[in-house]
Amino acid sequence: MTSAWKASVLYLLSPIFKSEGFELVDVESEVVGKQQTLRILIYKPSGVTFADCQHISEVVRPILEIHELMQDSFNLEVASPGLDRPLVTEADFHRNIGRKIQVEAFSSTGKTSQLNGLLKDVKTGQILLIGKQTIQVEISAIKKAQIQLMW
Repeated sequence: MTSAWKASVLYLLSPIFKSEGFELVDVESEVVGKQQTLRILIYKPSGVTFADCQHISEVVRPILEIHELMQDSFNLEVASPGLDRPLVTEADFHRNIGRKIQVEAFSSTGKTSQLNGLLKDVKTGQILLIGKQTIQVEISAIKKAQIQLMW
C-alpha cells in the first residue's frame, strides 16, 4: 500500500465515518498470494460492536468499488483497534493524555529513538511526553506509538 493510496482512502472515507458517528483510525492493506485484504480500524467513544463493524462494512464496500480503490476481489475487515492499538492520529493522542506511552520517533538526523513517558499534552502537530526529561515530539516524526499496558 502506498502512502498516496492510503491518503486517498482516508480522505474519501473519513467524512462518511464522521457522519456515521465513528472515527476512522487507520487503514491497512495486506496481500497474500492473489488475495488482497483491506483492514479498517474504527473508534467510537461508547465502544465498537460487531453490529457497528458489519454496518460500516456494508457502507464502505460499495464506495471502494465505485472509486476503484481495490482490486477486483478483496476481503474487507472492519474492527476496533483494541487496547494495544497504535496511536496514529492527533485525536488518538488527545484521548490518551495522562497515560504512559511508548514512542519510536525519527530524530533530525534520521535515526530512530525509543521514548517512554507520560503523555502530558497534545498541541497542533506535537505531543508533550514526560519521562526522564520533558520532550516535545512532532507527530509527523513518530514512526510508531502505543499505550504502555500495565499488567
